[in-house]
Amino acid sequence: MNSRTQRTQQATAEPLLQRLQGLQKSGDGWRAPCPACGGRSRKLAVALTDNRVLLHCFGGCQASDVLTSVGLTWAHLMPPRHWPNSSEERRMARHAIREAGWAAALSTLALEATVVRIAAKQLQNWQLLTTADDMRLSVAVGRIDGAASVLTGTHSWKPVA
Repeated sequence: MNSRTQRTQQATAEPLLQRLQGLQKSGDGWRAPCPACGGRSRKLAVALTDNRVLLHCFGGCQASDVLTSVGLTWAHLMPPRHWPNSSEERRMARHAIREAGWAAALSTLALEATVVRIAAKQLQNWQLLTTADDMRLSVAVGRIDGAASVLTGTHSWKPVA
């Protein structure tokens, strides 16, 4: 059976569990001797949480080494990613990502322009900005610069929370 037919639609530990010797149920997961570092103690913990397979060797082995030692890769345990296949689908996906960036940039510009307008109105009325207001104005200017770089195509960007 090739690796493509072993892939699943949801994460599953089953291919790994089938290849482990001395497997024992432990709480919500399983314990087994680690196939990468050997020994008889059950140093390997395996769990399935939030549609993710979690592996931990208490002997210090990397998860990828554990999988390799039993002839598996992460692709055997995790669902496949769905990437566009044709060049046209990839072009359309890139375009959709670019448009989403533009939408985020325009939304950010609208918000930050309001912050700048409020600060300008305060200064126009000879009211000094507080330290907090000045810091918020600096954040607004940085976000406006970032949004402008997205809209001019010089940079891929998303707003910082």
